[in-house]
Amino acid sequence: MRSRFILITIVGTFLCLCQSAAAQTGVTKYYRGSIGGNHIQMSLTFNSSNVTGTYSYDRVGQDIKISGRLDSQGKLELTELGEKNKPTGKFSCKQPFDDPIDRECYWSKPDGTGELFITLNEQSLAFTGGMQIVPKLITNRAKGIVVSYPQLSSTAPLSPAAQKFNRRMLAMTQKAISEFDPVDGKGSFDTNYTVQLGTNDLVSIEMMEYSDGGGAHPNDHWWALTYDLAADKEIKFEGLFKADSDYHTAIAKYLTDDINRRAIELEKDNARRENRQPTKQDEPLISTDQLTEVSDFALTPKGIIVYFDFPHVIAYFDKNFVPYSVVKQYLKPNGPTGKFQ
Repeated sequence: MRSRFILITIVGTFLCLCQSAAAQTGVTKYYRGSIGGNHIQMSLTFNSSNVTGTYSYDRVGQDIKISGRLDSQGKLELTELGEKNKPTGKFSCKQPFDDPIDRECYWSKPDGTGELFITLNEQSLAFTGGMQIVPKLITNRAKGIVVSYPQLSSTAPLSPAAQKFNRRMLAMTQKAISEFDPVDGKGSFDTNYTVQLGTNDLVSIEMMEYSDGGGAHPNDHWWALTYDLAADKEIKFEGLFKADSDYHTAIAKYLTDDINRRAIELEKDNARRENRQPTKQDEPLISTDQLTEVSDFALTPKGIIVYFDFPHVIAYFDKNFVPYSVVKQYLKPNGPTGKFQ
């Protein structure tokens, strides 16, 4: 259930901004996610309805070939290929792969048994000159900890800025792990990452953290690191905007409207799945006065992701997307977002 929640939240917010994969030819897209409790990364090349690619488990690091197609409804079917191209598994999505709510994808053995739920979150990668991001893994089975975090790597020596990013990313990851204190000594702490923006000059990483230490509720939490490699400095949220500009009001108004719209759409989708009529909302889910301080942010080529720490009952809306057009007049023209406006 937790994996499904993460997939709906992340994919549902952003896939609607992307062009349909089925309509593209010769396009390669990159994803991170999980199969069951195992973190993976995947690359898929779309040639009309034909799809080829590879995926690998972080804990193994070996590419596994996959091949298949998008059917007439845009649903993805892939076969996992082992030695001598012998099928060793299959991927099946029960909703169109570019569904704005939920792809509902599963991995299973070739005969359909052993089904596991899949999360796949698209990454924005535009590195050149041998630069790339590679996953590193930290595990502590005694405490139930499984964490994947990103590190910059290159065929050439890493710049001082890239090395500083790596140290900062590791330090933040270790801090998050150190704060996990399960009641009975062992719980579940699972953290994975998505590269929301990856270029030689600017990197923005989203960390998706799930923890269950035996308290009243498990906790889903997002945190992020955005680093200007060209200027060799970590970017702060307020540093994106002109001094004394009223960007807070513009963001609050946009997000209030957007969260209330998404709440209505979510109820309609739940009603459809449960074969019932949607429950009518007598008043909006949230007002501008109820918005808390932004807890963190990440940058994408199309806009800013902002994160909140809402109460548990509306924590589904902790993660939100603000197009650059909403705050364009408040952004620093020569700031880190300048090339995307």
